[in-house]
Amino acid sequence: MRQLILLLIIFLCATTGVVLLLYVIALIRKARPSERTHMDPLPIALRVVWPAINILQFHVSEIMPTSMLVKRKRQLQLAGLEFVLRAEEFIAVQIVSMLIVGGLGLWTAGMLNAVAGTKVWIMLLGCVLGWFYPVMWMRDRRKRRDKDILRTLPGYLDMITLCCQAGLSLTGAIAQAVQKGPKGALGEEFDRMMREMRTGASRMDALNALADRLDNRHIKSLVSNLTQAESLGASLADTLSAISDQRRTERFQHAEKLAMEAPVKMIGPLVIFIFPVTFIIIFFPLVMEFLASTRTN
Repeated sequence: MRQLILLLIIFLCATTGVVLLLYVIALIRKARPSERTHMDPLPIALRVVWPAINILQFHVSEIMPTSMLVKRKRQLQLAGLEFVLRAEEFIAVQIVSMLIVGGLGLWTAGMLNAVAGTKVWIMLLGCVLGWFYPVMWMRDRRKRRDKDILRTLPGYLDMITLCCQAGLSLTGAIAQAVQKGPKGALGEEFDRMMREMRTGASRMDALNALADRLDNRHIKSLVSNLTQAESLGASLADTLSAISDQRRTERFQHAEKLAMEAPVKMIGPLVIFIFPVTFIIIFFPLVMEFLASTRTN
């Protein structure tokens, strides 16, 4: 009787495994590779796991709600990754990251000979970290991109102002700034704006699209001032010069603010790391001398 039950269990497990294997094969065959003709090259880390991401992204687009895909697409746009990953591909990256980190957590728990309950909790913690890590990386990239834009904006404004004062139109001035200016996120966005204008978009529409893509208050203020100056017939060179001076002043004020905040931020590391070591160096000889004197007495 026991042998019959054991054979039945083995048969059920084998049947379940075969069904799951056939289901996975069907999903793989059904998936279609994403078209990346006009996309930017993938990072090296994603190229390694891209076959799995390619399979998942096809099914993610069918399962995930449209609102989540739209939200991810907007986040990728703000981070400058819209030509690297699509929304469904990014969610597939999250799933792959969740599986990898969760598997590593389970393997680590097994190497440490943890109990079954601890293994499950470590695996779940790894899955949560793996799911949210791509989102945190994307947010960090957006912050670094915004800092780069703020750093290069005054220089671009100066170049555009000089070109306008030399007699070029705003479009020609931006083209010269893109060609001669520093490389970075702002230069790439200005270059994209010029391509949109060459394909038929008006200058104001291209500027508004630039402000929407970056979602930066300084860029929005620049576009708003340029739109107002052009509608009122004011001098663009004078407007750009005033904006450039204002941005440079704000940049220096921001630097002064960071310099004033530095001493306050240093208190934590001083109290945690520097002061204890200093006290150990100062008081250790005194304590040892005191202990030696008490022993002799």
